[in-house]
Amino acid sequence: MGYYSKSTNETLKYLKVNPEVGLSTIDVEKRRQEHGYNEFEIKKGKPLIESISDSVMEPMILILLGAAVISAFVGEVHDAFGILGAVILGLSIGAATESKSQKAAQALSKLTDNIEVKALRNGKIHQISKRDLVPGDIVYIESGNMIPSDGRLIKSINLKLREDMLTGESADVLKNADKVIKQEHIPAEQINMVFGGTLVAYGRGIMVVTSTGDKTEMGQIAQHIGDNDIQTPLQLKLGKLGAKIAIISGIIAFLLCVHMIVKMNLNGTIKLNTSGIIPFLKSLEPAKDAYMVCIALIVATVPEGLPTMVNITLAITMQKMAKINALVTKKEACETIGCVSVICSDKTGTLTQNKMMVEVAYIDGEYVDSSKYNSSSYFEENCIVNSTADIEKEDKDYKYIGSATECALLLYHRNRDYNKFRKETNLVSQVPFSSDKKRMSSLINTEENGVFLSKGAPEVLLEKCVYIQKGKTVVPMTPQIKREILSEIRKLQVKSMRTLGFAYKKIDKSSMQVAATYEGELSSSFNLETYERYKDLIFSGFVGIVDPLREGVKESIQVAYDAGVKVKMLTGDNINTAKAIGEEIGLLDDGKKAVEATYIDLLSDEELRKEINDISIVARSKPDTKMRIVQALQANSEVVAVTGDGINDAPALSKADVGISMGISGTEVSKNASDIILTDDSFSTIVDGIKWGRGIYENFQRFIQFQLTVNIVAFMIAVMSQVMGREMPFTTIQLLWVNIIMDGPPALALGLEPVRDYVLKRKPIKRKAGIIARSMLVNIIINAALIISIVNLQSFFNVLDATSKEQGTVVFSVFAFSALFNALSCREFGLNSIIPNFFKNKLALYVIFITGIVQVVFTQVFKSFFNSVALSGFMWMKIILLSSMVLILNETLKFIIRIMKINKIEIVSEIISYKGYKEI
Repeated sequence: MGYYSKSTNETLKYLKVNPEVGLSTIDVEKRRQEHGYNEFEIKKGKPLIESISDSVMEPMILILLGAAVISAFVGEVHDAFGILGAVILGLSIGAATESKSQKAAQALSKLTDNIEVKALRNGKIHQISKRDLVPGDIVYIESGNMIPSDGRLIKSINLKLREDMLTGESADVLKNADKVIKQEHIPAEQINMVFGGTLVAYGRGIMVVTSTGDKTEMGQIAQHIGDNDIQTPLQLKLGKLGAKIAIISGIIAFLLCVHMIVKMNLNGTIKLNTSGIIPFLKSLEPAKDAYMVCIALIVATVPEGLPTMVNITLAITMQKMAKINALVTKKEACETIGCVSVICSDKTGTLTQNKMMVEVAYIDGEYVDSSKYNSSSYFEENCIVNSTADIEKEDKDYKYIGSATECALLLYHRNRDYNKFRKETNLVSQVPFSSDKKRMSSLINTEENGVFLSKGAPEVLLEKCVYIQKGKTVVPMTPQIKREILSEIRKLQVKSMRTLGFAYKKIDKSSMQVAATYEGELSSSFNLETYERYKDLIFSGFVGIVDPLREGVKESIQVAYDAGVKVKMLTGDNINTAKAIGEEIGLLDDGKKAVEATYIDLLSDEELRKEINDISIVARSKPDTKMRIVQALQANSEVVAVTGDGINDAPALSKADVGISMGISGTEVSKNASDIILTDDSFSTIVDGIKWGRGIYENFQRFIQFQLTVNIVAFMIAVMSQVMGREMPFTTIQLLWVNIIMDGPPALALGLEPVRDYVLKRKPIKRKAGIIARSMLVNIIINAALIISIVNLQSFFNVLDATSKEQGTVVFSVFAFSALFNALSCREFGLNSIIPNFFKNKLALYVIFITGIVQVVFTQVFKSFFNSVALSGFMWMKIILLSSMVLILNETLKFIIRIMKINKIEIVSEIISYKGYKEI
């Protein structure tokens, strides 16, 4: 039903409610059964079975499951159980962390459930939770309240609402309960309706609830925000890596298995029967060794610990990011934010404090330094009494209730008890601010006379002023004085200040129209119409009001630029204010430009893709504009983060690679649509989050570098042994032990490596870039070559002088300890030495040390399981010493290359200097 097109009586009749009594307890229960509670439906995540099913279909998991089936088929049941155990461990940890993430999101959706509202029920006013409201409830609203649901106004007294979080329009909306709108209008034009989630700027009213929960305007938007099925850059890269490993390992393992079977057939070990499929398969049964080599190769190459390590690392990082005021609701965002290349930021509350403050005051013909002034033009009354706003002190800060501009004037007089001042002042009548008249007026009664007060747009007030206050005297307003004042005002506007003018007129008491009051409320504007027509007012002065930049925001933007992250400001402000802020924080440097949303609307999608790189500011931004900008940037292969706090920001937040909502000023819908919630609403926290994200990405690379090195070693040794006609030096269980147990804990420790400061000195990783960087590939090849050499040195030449019984155990242990020393080496990339940051991740050192002890103990104790024998303490010392050569040789090689590079640079510098000298 279009309630906006119905009168209040028709609406009340349709909803079956008496405005003098409200709903009865029985009515409430019936309507709750029909409509439910006044809350949004929590979007359920995937069921546990579906999540596990999706994880099982990952290429790496499928390969392992296939290996387990083959192991069981050929009778190696303990190998099959070992592989299945590793798979179940990884899936369990993944499911647990996903469940924790979903619970966090569900808890956030209840952030506003504890809001209390005044409702009329059973003939009495009760304080109830907004969650308990049902259609037909009569609710009382006043300045500072959040509207608890959609409703039709049945009474309004000077009522103005802030609907910017729903419509994107920054101006307060004047509501009128008596208005009936016959034609269909968008919510922004339904002035007889109020909408859940919006705020009462000032005034008061009575509403009847028409819609609750998902049926409200806010709820409808929330329901249209679909789950973001776009894979994160990390998921894409890990998927590609897993697919490549699966294909390569599968092909080589199959070819090697075929090679072995053909060789066995030629040697007469088996006799292939090609008379049919069943006979052929039966003839392959004796080729158990070939199957086990195939399984060993698969186990050796698949990074089984990768899903586990990713889930654990992201879960721990979620907790750490919460400590820097970034509450992560979707754990993948921990990593994705590190890949961000563009931040589309809102202005108010993110770049600025969203706290209007008086920066400049021109009173009685001169600028004053502070609120300690002496005014002869009723300036104090104009700021405090000619106002409906309130401020509330919270510790060292102030909470604004009502119009932010009026609150700034109260804060300017914070040394004055404004409530006491208002009570001591006889306020006769008041007219709220009107966007048509662009001013607010009040009439007060003093002992000597009445005083008409007016404040509003300086340009409008100056047209009504024929005098100006100069100190204690009043002088005529000349054209020259007016030009000078307008010139001063323009200077403030260029600096992104909002200007507000003040005027007054003394009125003889005998000519005053005494206004009547009704139920303690101020009377209607009719009583002030006579005075509002005055054109002989006295100009009192003006103020410049700013929304101050957040502390450190300019520096944070510079850090973002240094990190290769572009910042774009999408704001609902006008172009002049947007430009002034942009210039102050450096967004318009390097030829970047500011445009209005109408300019974006005229561009085709292709034109927008080409131009968006040169646009840093979009003023008068609308929800559809933000969506188009995000899509254009993503089409240009950018990884986009979007900040927002309003309902209208929700679609863009959902579409972005990383949606970032405001925890303090953000609406329930924007929080639900986002991946990260800033509990301090600060842009600086986003930059800190990028640093964390890049650190996490590097930690994933450390893990991949570490595990791929070990896997390649196992793979190559297996292939070499078959090509050279030797037996496999490792059993399937031994390879599984190295890949999961030995690789697992050290890999997790690498995943928690402290973030290096240099991560914000490089450009973001491109969306299409592979996760294995060139420097990683070099390290993998070098370390793999070193480990293969060391293992083969023992395998072929027995350099540790092991007995024939000990040889298999010694080779296995050399491989295991080489993997541990490789973990230390993988803590750094490229030519960086591990020495400067060696003790910065003590957990990694403890884990590697303990894992080494576990290797010794398990090999000594569980001999039958590992096909091993007990070794002497001296032999273990020799094994550790030989294995440590992986790290020692690696560091030595890096040192030599660094010296060579330095010398090369010095030689080139000398040549350049010499040539320069010769030219001179």
